[in-house]
Amino acid sequence: MQSILVSNRASSPYLSVPRHTPETAKSRLQCAHEVSVDYRFVMMLNSYRVSGGLARVPEVVALFKRHGRSDVATLASWIDNREVLSFEWQSQTWLPLFQFNRFDMTPRPELGQVLAELTSVYGPWELANWFAQPNPWLVDRTPADMLGSDLPAVLNASRADRFIANG
Repeated sequence: MQSILVSNRASSPYLSVPRHTPETAKSRLQCAHEVSVDYRFVMMLNSYRVSGGLARVPEVVALFKRHGRSDVATLASWIDNREVLSFEWQSQTWLPLFQFNRFDMTPRPELGQVLAELTSVYGPWELANWFAQPNPWLVDRTPADMLGSDLPAVLNASRADRFIANG
C-alpha cells in the first residue's frame, strides 16, 4: 500500500497525516476484488466436492484419454458452445465433474436441457455457482446433486430462476 505524507496545517505545522493516492485506492479495490473471487472459488470448490469436484482442462483431458477419448477438440467445442459448464479462475479453465458421464466422459444428456434454460441469463461463474448452491426450488439441494435423480425438478428450478433473472 502506498501512502504520501501530507502536512495537515489546520492542526499543526509539524504534524503529518497519511493520504492515500487514487492509485493506492484503486490497488486496494483490485486486491479486495481478487480476495472476493478467490473466496467465491473456494466456496464453489467445497460445494462441488459432494458431486465429483472440479477439475482443470488438463485433468479433464487426462480423464478423456483414460476413457479412450483423445479428441481434445471436442472438449474445446463443448466449452466454446457452452454445452458444458466451465469458468475461469487464475488463468485456468475449470469444469465441474458432475456433468460428465464417468464411463465415456460425454456430457450427461440431461445437462443440455438445463443449460438451454440458463445460459442466456447467467455468465460462466454464475452458472457454475447456480449448480453448486442449495436451491430453494429443490428443497435446498443443489442442482448438481439432483440432476441425475430428478431432472423435472431441476428443470422447473432453472425455469423459475431464469424467470426471476429476467424479471
